[in-house]
Amino acid sequence: MKNLLLSILILGAVAATPSQCFSQKRKVKESSEKKQPDWVNGLVKDFIIVTASSPTLDEAQQKCLERVKEQIISSVAENIQTSSDYFRSEQIDNNNTQFKESLQTATKTRAANIPFIKGISLTKVAAYYWEHAEEGTVLKYYYHIKYPFSQDELRALIVEFERADKALTEQLEGLLGKIDGLTNMEEMGQTVKELEALAVAFFEVDPRRDKANVGIAKLKEMLKNFSIETVNNTLGEVRMTLKIGEKRVNTSKKPKVRSNCAKITDVRNKGDEWVVTYEYGECYEDPANSIIAEFLTSYGKATSTFFFNISSEKIDIFVNDAINLTGGTDNGTEITGVKCHLSITSKYASAFIIEKVILNFGNEAPVIVEGLNVEFSGEGKHDLDFVIEQSLLKETYTAKKYSMVKGSIQYKSVKTGEKSIYKMYNQDITTSW
Repeated sequence: MKNLLLSILILGAVAATPSQCFSQKRKVKESSEKKQPDWVNGLVKDFIIVTASSPTLDEAQQKCLERVKEQIISSVAENIQTSSDYFRSEQIDNNNTQFKESLQTATKTRAANIPFIKGISLTKVAAYYWEHAEEGTVLKYYYHIKYPFSQDELRALIVEFERADKALTEQLEGLLGKIDGLTNMEEMGQTVKELEALAVAFFEVDPRRDKANVGIAKLKEMLKNFSIETVNNTLGEVRMTLKIGEKRVNTSKKPKVRSNCAKITDVRNKGDEWVVTYEYGECYEDPANSIIAEFLTSYGKATSTFFFNISSEKIDIFVNDAINLTGGTDNGTEITGVKCHLSITSKYASAFIIEKVILNFGNEAPVIVEGLNVEFSGEGKHDLDFVIEQSLLKETYTAKKYSMVKGSIQYKSVKTGEKSIYKMYNQDITTSW
C-alpha cells in the first residue's frame, strides 16, 4: 500500500513539473475562466494534474490526455515491478541495468493495453482550464486537466495486469504440456500459431518467450520430419499411415496420389490410416508399376512409392513332362492303389490348390481322382503325387496300348477362390506294367 501511495504522490509531483517551465513574462490573452483554479499546477489526492502546451487548443488538449495515460501507465509499471513476485524475482535473477530497462519498457507496453487505460477520455475529466498566452513572440495554448485516479483504481489495475499475465503463463504451460500427446497434424500447426502469438506477447528478456520458442521449434521439427508407413499393400488397394518417430499421427489433408498406369478410384481417411483403391486393368506386367502418395504440410513433405504386381493374384499351370503311373497291387488282370506322379509348372507365384485330376485313356472309362486339395505356391515346377484308388485293367490302362492320354486338372486360387481347369491333350504317359 505504501508503494501505491508513493506512486500517486510521484504522479502528482511529476505532473506539476511542467509549470516550472512557465515563464513569469507570460501574458494571458484569453482563458476558459476569469480566475485560474486552485488545483492548476498543484497536488490533489486521488487526482492527476497535468499540463501541456501547443499552438492550437485541440493539440494541447490531446497532449494532456496522453500525459494522463503516461502517468497512469508509469505508475502501474512501477508498482508491478515492486509488488509482483514474478517480476521481482526476474529482477533479482537478472540484476543488470539493461534487463531492468527492458522489463520496465515491456511492462509499460503491456499496461497500455489494459481496458482502463484505453478508456481514458475527455468525458471522464473532473475539471479543465486553459489559457491562450503570449510568451515573448510566441503565442500558445496552455491546457490543464484534473483527472480522477484513486489508490483503489491503481490497485485494481495492478490486479488486472497480474491476472492477465498469469493467464498468459497458464496458456503457455498448457500448450507446452500437450505437445508430446498431439497426434493430429492440423492441431500441431495450430499450436505453433498459438505459441508464436504468445512469444510476441512476452517481452524479449522474458524467459517465457524462450520456452515458447523451444516449443515452436520442437513442433516444427515434428511437422517437418514425418514419414509414411505401409499398413498393407495388396493388388488394388494400399493402406498407409503417417508416423512421427514411433508415434502414429493423422491429418485431414488428402495426400496427392498418382500412378504410372493405374486409375485411382478412391482416396479416403479411415481413423489414422489412409486407404487408396485403384484399377489396374490397363497396366502391363511391369516391375515399375506403382502407386505414389505424397503428403504436404507447411513445414515439409513425405513421399512413398508402393509397387504392385498385376500377376500377384493370377494362377496358370501346365504340364510338360510325362505322367508316371507306378506301383500298386497286381491282382492278375487288375491293379489297384496305383501311384500317380505329375510335374506341374506354375507361371505365377500365387498360391493354388489342386482339387481334381481326370485321365482319359482313349475311349475307356475315365480315371477320376477327387478331393485332392493339395496346395502349392511359387513360380516354377511342383510335384503332385497321389494314389488312384480305382482298380485299373492292366491290359487297358497301360502305356503299351495308350502312350498318350487326354484329361484335365481342376485347381483354384488360394487368395481369391477363383477356379480354373487345365486341359491336357496328347499328354505322354508311362506305366510300370
